[in-house]
Amino acid sequence: MDDAVHHFPESTLWLVTQEPVLNEFICYLKDKKDRFLEEGLMGQELVFQRQQLQEVRRSFDRMVCRGEEKLHRLCGLLSENFFAQQLQLKSVVIAQLPGTTQRLKLQQDIDKSEIYGRTDLDLGNWLMEKMRFQGPLGWDKPRLIANFVEYQPLYHNRFGINKMISRIKAEEEIWSKVVDEIFHLDKLVTQDKKLRELSYFIKDVFGIKIVVDSNEQIDGVFAALNSLNWESEKLAMHGVPYEDSTRSLRLLEVKNHVGESKDSGWQAMKAVYSWWSKTFEVQVQSMNSFLREQERLTSESHAAFKERRERIRLQVADQLPLFGFYLELLRWLFIHPNQDPPVIDGLIIRMKD
Repeated sequence: MDDAVHHFPESTLWLVTQEPVLNEFICYLKDKKDRFLEEGLMGQELVFQRQQLQEVRRSFDRMVCRGEEKLHRLCGLLSENFFAQQLQLKSVVIAQLPGTTQRLKLQQDIDKSEIYGRTDLDLGNWLMEKMRFQGPLGWDKPRLIANFVEYQPLYHNRFGINKMISRIKAEEEIWSKVVDEIFHLDKLVTQDKKLRELSYFIKDVFGIKIVVDSNEQIDGVFAALNSLNWESEKLAMHGVPYEDSTRSLRLLEVKNHVGESKDSGWQAMKAVYSWWSKTFEVQVQSMNSFLREQERLTSESHAAFKERRERIRLQVADQLPLFGFYLELLRWLFIHPNQDPPVIDGLIIRMKD
């Protein structure tokens, strides 16, 4: 990334601030975006160095691995508090058959060592490698849509928890989130009354869902979460250092959708917590609401949520083509590097060895 700017401030993106190379890359793209919007695109350039892009990729991978590790260690601590570690771990994959709308759900029992030693994506791909199906062009494998880890208690617990699910956004979603924040998409959306009502979708990368028997148990779970205070010995058992940021969960935001009248019947309570220098979104809902979301694909389901998000991005890209170009740019650089680079009038992309 050759450019006249050699000093990069700390990025406003929380997910990149702890990786200097990634931070520099995001700040470079943001500075260029500001210049493009001010001066126009004609004659402008984006310059990338292949070696530096490789370093950005390694930096991104480290960020994901560290975040996932903290997510699973937090889930380990929570499972001990909620159901005394008497649980079964499962890697779950949602896959789609290429060329069709058919989806499959696969699951495999795993142990704690596999969670801490491999990323969720690795576990998902490991499961996918076992699957093949007969397509029109011969044997093919399904396409990975989503993967997550389920913590399932073996016995009934006083909180009425049936399962706890950890999830991380897919890589393409994370890069899209980077573009969202480079362009301050939340502000763009709230300025447009047609898009304003869906502006809440910009959320954190790492999340936990807790499924309980009924809505009456949701408050009890959050009361327990807010009162947690781990001693050094307990944290050490899960490989977590004893410090201010790990002793307890710090509540940042809460949204209560329990009791709301929705046609789909979906209800849940969501909260955002800070722990170990990361933020985690925790959602607690009843089993009835969870099944509606999973099996009936309500408007609150992940699939519907993702569809709305992409629709918003397309609407913004229509109004601001540079936004759409940046989405395509990051997907080209890091998801589909063997495809042709994206094109926008007036701007030149140069790749240097």
